Amino acid sequence: MRKENKISEPENIKQLLKNTFSEKRVRDILNYYYKSIKKFQSSDWENCILNAGKFIEAALKALFLFCGQNLPKQRDFNVGKIVEKLKNLDANKYDDIIRLLIPRACVFVYDIASNRGARHDPTEIDSNKMDSIVVIQNISWILAEMIRFSQRGKVPPDEAITLVETLMEKKYPDFEEIDNRIYVNRENLSAQQIGLLLLNYKYPKRIPRQELIDMIKCHGFSKNAASVTVTRLQKLVDDDGNSYLKLRGLGRRKAESIISEWRD
Repeated sequence: MRKENKISEPENIKQLLKNTFSEKRVRDILNYYYKSIKKFQSSDWENCILNAGKFIEAALKALFLFCGQNLPKQRDFNVGKIVEKLKNLDANKYDDIIRLLIPRACVFVYDIASNRGARHDPTEIDSNKMDSIVVIQNISWILAEMIRFSQRGKVPPDEAITLVETLMEKKYPDFEEIDNRIYVNRENLSAQQIGLLLLNYKYPKRIPRQELIDMIKCHGFSKNAASVTVTRLQKLVDDDGNSYLKLRGLGRRKAESIISEWRD
């Protein structure tokens, strides 16, 4: 039987956090979390990571203030110094989750955010995409731990994770997978645009030629139109010789150009 007092709404998450942490910092934390998730959902890897970096700053400020420390001026704010000071606080007074574990996760994410794009090589796997995936996982864990800590004894750990999942929503508004079929949830796109976006969504994995044709058909195009489209995409893909297609750099740029028009 479901508990009547179970909390699952984002506004309630805010209420849970601000009982322990600075309300201003909580607003910042959730604001940047929402933004990072939204950019991740629209494949805007760079801005996903950028907002995750701002989330980390807000989270560390919240921890620092909770521990009774005075924040330096913004121009003097340094993640490494804040983390070091937290580590050196009295272990008998402050929980390790506040002193050590969350700060260590913060450093990991912040290092990625500080070097976003620096390792990008268009001939290799998109490091920004891979970084975004691990960044989202880590900031979600950080948020879950802050909820769990702030409601220790009141909210079970599993429920804290559930609360964070309500923020992530576990779905992508622009792309949807049903039984291994991918749909682009945008109207007025041409068959070629659909094909590019499907290939880009699966990158760096390959899509069998016939599977790509079938998925384009699922968007309302005829078999002939879908087949012609895939043929026209030939210059933008690499064929491994067995009709398994992988989008090349030029194709990824074209797909990114389409996606960029969706972004705020």
